[in-house]
Amino acid sequence: MNIILAKNAGFCWGVKRVVKLTEEKIAKSDSIIFTYGPLIHNQEVIHKLEEKGVCTLPTDISDNHLDKLPANSSIIIRAHGIPPDKHKKLTDAGLNVLDGTCPHVVKIQENVEYAFSHGRIVLILGDKGHAEVTGLLGYCPGKGYVISIEEDIMKIPENKPVTVVAQSTLDKKTYDKLTKIIKIKWPECQIIDTRCDATTRRQNEAIELCGKVDAMIIIGGKNSANTNRLAQICTNEGVPAFHIENANELSNVNFNKIKTVGVTAGASTPDWIIESVIKKLA
Repeated sequence: MNIILAKNAGFCWGVKRVVKLTEEKIAKSDSIIFTYGPLIHNQEVIHKLEEKGVCTLPTDISDNHLDKLPANSSIIIRAHGIPPDKHKKLTDAGLNVLDGTCPHVVKIQENVEYAFSHGRIVLILGDKGHAEVTGLLGYCPGKGYVISIEEDIMKIPENKPVTVVAQSTLDKKTYDKLTKIIKIKWPECQIIDTRCDATTRRQNEAIELCGKVDAMIIIGGKNSANTNRLAQICTNEGVPAFHIENANELSNVNFNKIKTVGVTAGASTPDWIIESVIKKLA
């Protein structure tokens, strides 16, 4: 069986950055290290960090529990970013806050904050409840709306100037469809394409691969939005797509009629997991 591995599979720059930040802090620090929510959406990576003493805090942790964390503890903000009020609470609790927010996400936060400060409502194209989207909403309190499907657009008041941004991992098809409708409802709206170039390249490459293979293997956490989106993109291309978290799950795939398989991976999938999958496929 022929195997074609996507060039852009695996850790994106923002994830590499926050994982490196965490590893460096582990090497230098004697204090307890926490992460605000899972550092990345990959359980095997989280488990390895836990083995090194890193503790994951739930994002809904109460102020009372924050105040009880050991003095001089460090807390790392994941690449998705967090709302500014949450950041303040971490600082007020006396924690050493290390901001691992992806610089690309920081730019989106700045766009949202600027629009909000100028009296505009902000439409965020993306997944309701996703950590990045939740963080962005914190920069436009009471003036932000998450748009996941066309019906969401119809619920927005029309008499306000509008700025549109997108979750960094949003796929092109959804982005184009939603912005087209928004332009009709608000002809003078401000649309800022905040999708990540690395994510776009990864998605385009998956589409291209689908035309060359009999099936696609997509590696990544089941709770990873960008990995789930990759799997959906491949399915939409009409190719059998198998979303797995690790090489062990390949036993659930029937390769009898597959001569060529394509392999890609989400932004939170480390090289060692990708390599183990390729090794088992070979």
